[in-house]
Amino acid sequence: MKLTQYFSKLLTESVNLNATRLGDLDTRVSRITEALKAASSLDGRVLDTVPQGSWAHETIIRPAAELEFDADFLVQLSEDAAWNENPRSYANAVWSALSDHNIYGGMSSKKDRCVRVTYSNDCHIDIITYVVMSNGRQVIVNRNTNEFEDTNPVGFSEWIQEKDRLTNGNLRKVIRLLKYLRDHQGAFRLKSVLLTTLVGNIVDNWRDHDGDYYKDVPTTLLHLVEDLDRWMQAQWSKPPLVDPSCPMTSFDHRWTDSQFAAFRDRIHDLAPKIRNAFDAPTVDESIAAWQKVFGTAFPGSVATATTASASGAIKSADVRRAPKEQFIEEMFPVQLTETVTITCDVSPPHDLNRVQRRALRSGAGHVPKRRDLYFAVDGTTVNGPFVVYWKVRNSGFEAEKNRSLRGEITRDAGQRRKKESTLYAGQHYVECYVVKDGICVARSREPVVII
Repeated sequence: MKLTQYFSKLLTESVNLNATRLGDLDTRVSRITEALKAASSLDGRVLDTVPQGSWAHETIIRPAAELEFDADFLVQLSEDAAWNENPRSYANAVWSALSDHNIYGGMSSKKDRCVRVTYSNDCHIDIITYVVMSNGRQVIVNRNTNEFEDTNPVGFSEWIQEKDRLTNGNLRKVIRLLKYLRDHQGAFRLKSVLLTTLVGNIVDNWRDHDGDYYKDVPTTLLHLVEDLDRWMQAQWSKPPLVDPSCPMTSFDHRWTDSQFAAFRDRIHDLAPKIRNAFDAPTVDESIAAWQKVFGTAFPGSVATATTASASGAIKSADVRRAPKEQFIEEMFPVQLTETVTITCDVSPPHDLNRVQRRALRSGAGHVPKRRDLYFAVDGTTVNGPFVVYWKVRNSGFEAEKNRSLRGEITRDAGQRRKKESTLYAGQHYVECYVVKDGICVARSREPVVII
């Protein structure tokens, strides 16, 4: 059996990184960024920061006991013709900025492609030096080889977003579940970028025509693992694996033939266990079978699960109600029979080139401070007439300190658009509601992470 509510509880209570830690991460990145911008070794060269990896892709998970979680971000420096002759100069300047800092000096260590800032018994943050050349080439710096390496971090985030859309928003949840199996259950060993790329590659466009193939989390988990198993069983040796957003960049150096073979065998063992749990005829048999996959963290009941209510509202123990916050359920009956999609465009600084502008507009929900955001209703299945409402909810230390958590619900003036500004670091969101005949029939949320 699928037990979708049980999976919601598993994700919320055992897999997902909790909101408090995410808020701490946002604050830490913001403070590191401020230190970099103030550093004399960088002399005003810091243009922006770009989240990367599981943090940017929303596949970060809760760490196993006594282990750290990690996050990556790129610090974008302005191009320097002299430094281009010696790429290590960029990376050394970032290292100097952090190693000489009165706080981060004792927390920083030098790696080939990053500077790692480690927070005791909690997490570490990897800061990667990133440059967008005048010709549009995007590179990071390998300090060890003193070379530029091609990259496309925003392109990778866009690729994940598109694959997630094809799976009805379930791909990222499945990747988190697979990471949980790796980190907490020892089901296999594989670097996150390889796992994300392999599973994302398995998502097929033509499956989008079958509305049930990626219908929910357990169904998507079953199909992606079985499809991955079939594909891997047909590979006799480690297959070529390239960055889907940057074809000139290969991931082949990140694993060996023996590591591939071990992963292939573990997935082959895992697939029938998931099928057995999915096909179990009773709830009790299914729970027992799923617990053989996920361990005792898989819930035995959903009596206290954090799940979507019948109205569609999501409750979370990590999120307190803001002083002025309103909820659409308290204003209108909610019957989500229709859909609405919203888009967000970001105003770039005038001095950025075309590639940089595109990167900001497609920042996978992550934007820097002092930008204007333009939200708009992109489409809806609701036939007019109807009324649009908006909600902006801030979170994090800065917003709370300035008494700007917000959360009020306001009626759209008729343009179906909303302009906001990025002021406070943290994980925020904007929600849009469509109300027809006094009933909320559609809603959509756009996350905004300000760094």
